[in-house]
Amino acid sequence: MMPLVETIRAYLGWCPMKGSVRTNLLVQPDVRATAAPGGRDGTLRVRPGWWNRYHNQLLIAVAAFSAAAVAAFLLVEDALGYPTMWTGLAIGAGGALGFLLGYRKQYARIAAGEFIRANMSRRLRIARDLSWPVAFILLAVCMAYFVRSGMFGQILGFMLALSLIGWISYGVTILWERRHRATLIAEKGSMYTLDTAMQGECGGEEGVVWR
Repeated sequence: MMPLVETIRAYLGWCPMKGSVRTNLLVQPDVRATAAPGGRDGTLRVRPGWWNRYHNQLLIAVAAFSAAAVAAFLLVEDALGYPTMWTGLAIGAGGALGFLLGYRKQYARIAAGEFIRANMSRRLRIARDLSWPVAFILLAVCMAYFVRSGMFGQILGFMLALSLIGWISYGVTILWERRHRATLIAEKGSMYTLDTAMQGECGGEEGVVWR
């Protein structure tokens, strides 16, 4: 009987705390009855896996780029004298600046639900499905060409550019999540946010909200 009463109270927004609960947040009390992102029936995880958190995906990618940059730096003799190294840093700085100028609008669109798969247009779904495979293929082709041609200086510059863009993107993403008390989630072709503002107020593990 008590679990049923607690569930009804949770659906009505009741929370056993001294202060009032902010009314602009929706409590997600029962994940079993919630539709999954992308409009498909299923479980919406209020505590998503480690890999589904977007900042963790960024961390793995930038760590790989940084490791490749270090390896190239060790292989290239007099790496500091290669103009391609400084060109790579300049390109990375330009890419990072572009990210800084546009990330607020992009993350706001994600928080608004525009990148939930069910809300996307067919063209946008196709573009997002192809973006990562195309990016990996292009990266592999470029690396193969550089290695085959012995252009290790270009590899170093390229990896430095990707590392710089990646680390800045990772840091800014973490700051954005803390400022908005939300976690960016990327899974199954969708991107959305989980609100962590209620976590700790209701004391349970189900205090995270999908919005």
